[in-house]
Amino acid sequence: MTDYFVFTDLHGSAESMQRLSELIMAEAPGVVISLGDVNYSGARNDPPSGYAPKSVCALLKEIRVPVIYIKGNCDSEIDETVIGVPFDERRLINIGGRRVLFTHGHRLNPSVPPPAGYADAVVYGHTHVNAVSESDGVKYVNVASASIPKCGAPKSYAVIANGKITIKDLDGNTVAETEL
Repeated sequence: MTDYFVFTDLHGSAESMQRLSELIMAEAPGVVISLGDVNYSGARNDPPSGYAPKSVCALLKEIRVPVIYIKGNCDSEIDETVIGVPFDERRLINIGGRRVLFTHGHRLNPSVPPPAGYADAVVYGHTHVNAVSESDGVKYVNVASASIPKCGAPKSYAVIANGKITIKDLDGNTVAETEL
């Protein structure tokens, strides 16, 4: 069983959300975490393939495990209203004795780290690419967009189990893996 299923930067793609729904069922997580930018693509991105925010909301409401929503730079109050839950700015979760910070990435990332000692690892999105790095004893894991990845990254999601985070493409193939 997977402890956490993480996706980010869906930007309203019902096509990608449908695939994520299938993967959530297959991975059987205890918790799903959306790292933000659920419905809108913003001014920098064209709408993704299968753009249908109403359908995305309907699919999200069908998820039968707890979902934590992190607010991205393209999320708005209406997203919270339609989905029916408030979005957090960030969430700190203890996973196997490690303090893991989940955030969208536009405010906290390797260039703008959290306060010293606040987190052992930071899992974020925003840039639409996959990356794993470490700085000043903090592990950073960037998960690529599930709908409009950039720089040759595949559409991605991540799972956390047994103290490891594994980034996978939407076919379930491992892209990167690291200890938290």
